Amino acid sequence: MRLLSTEGATALIAALFTIILGLLISFMILLFFEGDVAVDAFRVLITGSFGTIGLQKGLARVLYYTAPLILTGLSVSFTMKSGVFNIGVAGQFVVGLCTSVFVAIRYADFFGEFTWLAAVLSGAFSGCLWGGLQGVLQAFFNIHPIVIGIMMNYIGLFTVSMLCEADPMVYAKGRGWTEVVPLQAIIPDGGLDRIFGRTSAVNVGLYAAVVLCVVAQFILKKTAFGYEMKAVGYNPNASQYAGISVQKSIILSMLIAGMFAGFGGAIQHLSAADTHYAITDALPQQGFAGISIALIASGNPLAVIFAAFFVAFLQVGGLGMQAYGIQPDFVDVITSLIIYFCAFSFVFKYLYGRLLKKLRRIK
Repeated sequence: MRLLSTEGATALIAALFTIILGLLISFMILLFFEGDVAVDAFRVLITGSFGTIGLQKGLARVLYYTAPLILTGLSVSFTMKSGVFNIGVAGQFVVGLCTSVFVAIRYADFFGEFTWLAAVLSGAFSGCLWGGLQGVLQAFFNIHPIVIGIMMNYIGLFTVSMLCEADPMVYAKGRGWTEVVPLQAIIPDGGLDRIFGRTSAVNVGLYAAVVLCVVAQFILKKTAFGYEMKAVGYNPNASQYAGISVQKSIILSMLIAGMFAGFGGAIQHLSAADTHYAITDALPQQGFAGISIALIASGNPLAVIFAAFFVAFLQVGGLGMQAYGIQPDFVDVITSLIIYFCAFSFVFKYLYGRLLKKLRRIK
């Protein structure tokens, strides 16, 4: 009973329950609209297309999607501890993405073989500044985080798109996207090609994403700054009375969260699979998926790794469902339903806690 009532066990059981329930509801919807191919298509979804494209290729594709999702999920999870809801993660992601692509194309001759490193760092830095700006506005002007997050998302998207389009060296005129980044801007694979093959796009960005999750966990658990962040998240008024600067905590948490998201945008478009950015007025879905990942992980940085892998697994499986004639929009409905159903894990944690209390009374 003590083991089942621990925080980790409670979070895991609640997450598993919501995932299973979300899958069942998705299957019922699929069976209702696509009865002829529902079973086969759903099998592809829950196996991540591994049975169709093979284990090696399928796992490589899942891990490629996982790396940026880890970082967007980590961005949201980190700010949750300080009581801030970082709904502006999509804007931070796209600012970091476009900045890294801009640096990679514009200054490839200057940085040479270190172009990929300069581009990744510039993307992380720009995301850091964008997140910090949101933190300043929230901390000192008391603007609601959801309002400012949504507005900053679109301001960031249109600003970086405008800057890319204004540079003829970066923008491929008449095509609607940026030029392809040079070879020296592609992030190294770090030996992962020996495992997943030369055609895979998995790179050292995956290593970096996992390491950053460990670092974030260490900051939150073992540092004074992490303690102050959590104190502000639990009770900002009491923290202020105890001498903790609430404004400082919010701004620093948003700076770090923006860096995570910007870094995720950089590794997304500096891989061998995605070497140019299509100028669009739509926000990247990785940012909004990061919110669901953080909720599935209950704000735990280490749990974000596994939650991001699960979401990426669903995305790859959803792509495989199209082989059965299921439209891409319907695939998005199925996968989104599963992902966002997992966001209710907090409700199931509460219900699970009440169930344990009743079992203790019976015992």
